[in-house]
Amino acid sequence: MKDYTADKIKNIAIIGHGSSGKTSLTSAFLFNSKVTTRFTKVEKGNTVTDYDPDEIERNISINSAVCFLEWNGHKINIVDCPGYTNFLWDARASLRAVDSGAVVICGVAGIEVGTEKVWEMLKEFNLPRILIINKLDRRKLSIRKFFRCRDRKLF
Repeated sequence: MKDYTADKIKNIAIIGHGSSGKTSLTSAFLFNSKVTTRFTKVEKGNTVTDYDPDEIERNISINSAVCFLEWNGHKINIVDCPGYTNFLWDARASLRAVDSGAVVICGVAGIEVGTEKVWEMLKEFNLPRILIINKLDRRKLSIRKFFRCRDRKLF
């Protein structure tokens, strides 16, 4: 493996509400950067970051998992965090080791309770955040409904 200077290493948490698509997004990053030779799927139980038998059986992340890729001369360490409330303590612990957080929001469900919780955690750790709206290809998606979600606010 290549040696990287500190300025060429990025540590990013992929974080959000349960089933927003964090692990699938991580799989897409790994596939597009040629770390994996195929696009792995949560439903098939073959993702890099969901390896625990309970995670595979339930199709959810229970533990934070680290993987990395190389992109444009940088080493990007990705922490795929669990999103269900029972496991948010694990996601929270991971935030001590990252430089930023990518908050994944399901385009169909919009901003959920878990989204608000992880947003607050990232604020508490004073970490830069980016929003990724996922699942934009779904039939039930309503962009108008998504942006009218006034009962849930992040900023």
